[in-house]
Amino acid sequence: MKTPLRRSIGFVLAGTSVMGIAWLSRAPYRLHPSEAALIRLAWSARPERIETCREPNEAELARLPAHMRQKVVCEGTSARYRLRVTVDDTVVLDEVVRGSGLRHDRPVYLLRDLPATPGRLQLQVRFERIDSLIAAPLAAPNSEEKSDSLLAGLPGRDRREATERERRRQEAVPATLALDEVVVLSPRQVLLVTYDVENRRLMSVSDHGVRGERP
Repeated sequence: MKTPLRRSIGFVLAGTSVMGIAWLSRAPYRLHPSEAALIRLAWSARPERIETCREPNEAELARLPAHMRQKVVCEGTSARYRLRVTVDDTVVLDEVVRGSGLRHDRPVYLLRDLPATPGRLQLQVRFERIDSLIAAPLAAPNSEEKSDSLLAGLPGRDRREATERERRRQEAVPATLALDEVVVLSPRQVLLVTYDVENRRLMSVSDHGVRGERP
């Protein structure tokens, strides 16, 4: 299969997944004969890249063709996140979430339905990175500061790759997202909790409008 065709299929599948989550997040909920309400968590977000950068030694560079030699080598993986939902001080969901794909480096596609008792509820949702930004196998004393200095002022290919890494970092979901608010749910009502990509925060959406993240 040619590369352009593979890319086209990938774009179609990704677009279909996003549209599917959007539709499911607003689909009506019926749990007959129960009058339970529903808290629906539905969002997609790109995980942070847990990455460490270092200077390769002369022996490593000698083994590579000249055009493949880089002043800085970066390795890592995508972050894991803990999703925790509490209703009236009772934990109703606590799990680890990773990105999609075989290497977990694709966006997180999240959809969870949590039945809830109608009435006034204290809802807390936390989505928090559980990995350090410094990958353990390559970490060294002051490695975070060293990585920053290595990426400064790089020429050519190294500069482009550093710029791309920074772009991915800025597009990634924040290390911690938290929603803490009092909600009043009617029987069979669906309260949607989702991620506002533009403002980089969690928000809830109900028949009464949109609420936002609280510090």
